[in-house]
Amino acid sequence: MMEISTFLEHQEKDTQNVKRVKAFYRAAKEKDSETITKLLVDDPVWSVSPGFPDGGIYRGLAEIFHSFYPSLLSRFYYFDAFPDVYIDGGDVVTVLGYYKFIKKEGESSKLVRFSHTWGIDNDGRIKGVWQVADSAQLITSNKTDATDAQSRAAD
Repeated sequence: MMEISTFLEHQEKDTQNVKRVKAFYRAAKEKDSETITKLLVDDPVWSVSPGFPDGGIYRGLAEIFHSFYPSLLSRFYYFDAFPDVYIDGGDVVTVLGYYKFIKKEGESSKLVRFSHTWGIDNDGRIKGVWQVADSAQLITSNKTDATDAQSRAAD
């Protein structure tokens, strides 16, 4: 996997806010809902890039974790986020990294760049994320699948 940090030569500092965001990624990978709930505000907002699968605005834990993520993950055999660089901007932390995904079992994995900007409130809780990703490969895969499905249905 390409490392962004070698290109940007960013001197990362593990500030309190960066530690919180890193803890969120860890908890998400481990599906640790208790830690996720402690790290997030009561009504977080996920702003997912238009054009990204299921892109849109999601408000609250139920919409984010019981609507957005299940729908997104159902589209892939494998899908995960790999953060690479954390940039502390005070009340925001921007994370640059890659999504790694496999559309169907047996296919090779692909990488898609992302930028996540996490808002942090005065109590140190995460308010939400503004996500931008190079989703062309994801979209192309989804359009191909939809076209294949329509062709099969017409047969």
